[in-house]
Amino acid sequence: MLEREVRILFGKEWRQLLRSRGAMVTALLLPLLLLVVVPGLQMLGMKAGLTRPVNLPPGLMLPRGLREMAEDPVAMMRAMLVPFIALGGLIVPSVTASYILITERESRTLELLVALPVRVGQILLAKLLALLALASLVTLALFTIDAGLILFLRVGSSGFVLALLALLLASLTFSTTTALLVSLLARDFRTANNVNGLLIGPTILVCFTVTLAIPGPIVTALLLAALFSLGSIVATFVALKVITFERLLR
Repeated sequence: MLEREVRILFGKEWRQLLRSRGAMVTALLLPLLLLVVVPGLQMLGMKAGLTRPVNLPPGLMLPRGLREMAEDPVAMMRAMLVPFIALGGLIVPSVTASYILITERESRTLELLVALPVRVGQILLAKLLALLALASLVTLALFTIDAGLILFLRVGSSGFVLALLALLLASLTFSTTTALLVSLLARDFRTANNVNGLLIGPTILVCFTVTLAIPGPIVTALLLAALFSLGSIVATFVALKVITFERLLR
């Protein structure tokens, strides 16, 4: 059970998120594009026979995962769904966290928390849960459309859908914890966005590298989910160690 202080702070953070028009627009439009529009068009195009195997030069040496994608359009579709699902989970929390927390700092509402009988850890937990709840509600609702298309068009099995779900939840948690840490430490909105961009760029590169190098989309999705979970634990540990009231108000 959550502590009473955390529940009260969560309610405050949740109401603030719902009142923020910029955060809500970001939370709806970006995942709609990444989780529904692009994958949906690819799957429908594959069903209509618009995709063809790639003609490779004889004797060309490729990683096993990349060769399977080149030879089988369905395998390529399954493989490309992995980084797109991860990207949908990464983008939303990072942008929303920066928008909300920097705005809160600039409006001096964070100073009100100092007068309350709460700990920094309780404030961080309430913010983390509020951001994660918003991102999860939006992305999971859109993910059900992907899951329905995957099963209806026979792009993948139910096990593949569950692996993608695990990846989405792990990427959401990783992005939320890292974005929360960066936004609490950054002095302004521009700095927070720049640092988040520096973190997300290499993360996306890792997602595509793992996808191309390792055969089997289920294995790839679960491996990335494990890496994101580990990153979430590290980011949370660092936040609890370095964030103080003085840093929040800086």
